[in-house]
Amino acid sequence: MRVKICGLMRSADVATAAKFGADGFGFVVASPTSRRNLSMTKARNLMKTVSVFSTKVAVTSSRDVRVLERICASLHPDMLQLHRAEQDTVRDLRKRCPNVGLILAARVRDRQSISEARLAARYSEAVLADSLGADGMGGTGRTHDWNLTARIRESIFPHPLILAGGLTPSNVRAAIRKVRPHAVDVSTGVEARVGVKDLIKVRDFIHNAKER
Repeated sequence: MRVKICGLMRSADVATAAKFGADGFGFVVASPTSRRNLSMTKARNLMKTVSVFSTKVAVTSSRDVRVLERICASLHPDMLQLHRAEQDTVRDLRKRCPNVGLILAARVRDRQSISEARLAARYSEAVLADSLGADGMGGTGRTHDWNLTARIRESIFPHPLILAGGLTPSNVRAAIRKVRPHAVDVSTGVEARVGVKDLIKVRDFIHNAKER
């Protein structure tokens, strides 16, 4: 099981996530409504501390392809995680940033979410199933219907599904058993407060997610 720790804002928390075996490291940029939003300079400096063998993910709510292209050119992420992205934007971005993989977020709320996830799978390397807020971003700390998420995973399989939304060290095992995702993604569930990770929670989350 692969684990992404998202909403990272401090070098100490990047080091903690790496120490306990995180596979992906998420940094929020160009998302002014997010409380974990970073300047491009701050995100770049934090990304430099991530091992070359790990996955660096730039997370954004921007739908401006010029902004997205600037993120790719400035940060050189391995993956770009898009929230509220439109098909035309994604197709244009593919041409402009062909070497950056795409994770497309899909809101889990009703049966329509299944068809939306299928569409997202056509244009991405992975689909992120999340409990999105009013601003279209994750980090809400709210779980969603894992039974529906399991149906989404089945509908796009073998395309990778990343499970997010309200995950914590105490519920991640049950979530994995129910959904059987390719990876899990956490931000709020391992925080001491907004933007500051809790060392023990990060350790326990990664351990519980990876434990067989």
